[in-house]
Amino acid sequence: MRAASSPRLAALDYLRLVAALSVVAYHWLFWGPEHGEIPSPGAPALSAVAAYGFLGVELFFLISGFVIFWSANSRDAASFAAGRATRLYPAFWAGVLLTTATLVVTGQAHLPEVVPRVLANLTMVPAAFGQAQLDGVYWTLTLELEFYAVVLLFLLVGRRRWLEPFFAVWAIVMLITNLLSPGLAAIPLLGGLFSLFAGGAIIAAIGRTGWRPLNTIGLAASVLSSVLATIHHTESGEDPLSTDPLVVSAVVVALFALVFFLTRPRAARLRLPGSRTAGALTYPIYLCHAVFGYALLNNIDIPGGWGRYALAFAIVLAVAACVHFGVEKAAGPFWRRLFHVLLAVPIGRLPRRAGGVTDAP
Repeated sequence: MRAASSPRLAALDYLRLVAALSVVAYHWLFWGPEHGEIPSPGAPALSAVAAYGFLGVELFFLISGFVIFWSANSRDAASFAAGRATRLYPAFWAGVLLTTATLVVTGQAHLPEVVPRVLANLTMVPAAFGQAQLDGVYWTLTLELEFYAVVLLFLLVGRRRWLEPFFAVWAIVMLITNLLSPGLAAIPLLGGLFSLFAGGAIIAAIGRTGWRPLNTIGLAASVLSSVLATIHHTESGEDPLSTDPLVVSAVVVALFALVFFLTRPRAARLRLPGSRTAGALTYPIYLCHAVFGYALLNNIDIPGGWGRYALAFAIVLAVAACVHFGVEKAAGPFWRRLFHVLLAVPIGRLPRRAGGVTDAP
């Protein structure tokens, strides 16, 4: 059985949006009120359900692993690096500027003092410069960037065909780490939520080449490792989570199953209205919903409570649309040219094997 040859699947676009909305619900209805960032919505039952919305991040990582595997198998190192940078950075830079403006306007930061932090955040890896994230939700993008770097390394050395077995072996190693030495899982790429990236990639590999023993074992290892990593992540974090480990485990397994079945040929043939726009708005919504969203919820005064949430989300959605259609789409040719010059051209000048254009033994 073969999956579609393109990562542009309508069902996955809608799934991305569901993941983003889950994270918004988590922060607006549970995490924000619990940490005193925004007023409580006064709906305990809804907050208890929203507490599981953090699993939207796990879904993002699964989908990312799937899409990046397909992207890496259809591009060389130069086009892969430029394409990923074009996808990640323009909207992110807009989000950083919006977050900075929000912090300054609301008095949470003073511009002269925050400039070094802003400059470090524009790289997406502020910790490398001794700076903290401007917005707490940006931590996921650092993991995303590290995952891209791993894939790019294989393309640079001209070993694209090694990606499929690597992801399976990687998942198995992460499971062993989680089971035998959980402390080592904190080391980058040795465990944690990277098992979700590996799992998504293995699902894509199965769709491309079919079930193989190593892929089958790798997928099982990825599911179990992701369950363990997610539970550990919730128990060791700062969040006063009141989630049930059994429910968390069941949801993680269900997310794997959902991504698997929505990427099978029958689902891949679905043509869903508005799916491309839904998928495109997901990233800007994620970037704008936290610091900026909290500021809106703290400053909008509408009787009745829920009107504040509706208006705040409408504004976040409008800003996300501006980021996508204005920054990403309208300025798309500029960004593609910029990253072509900054990344594709230098990588393309590397020796043939380093350019990732050969898989010769």
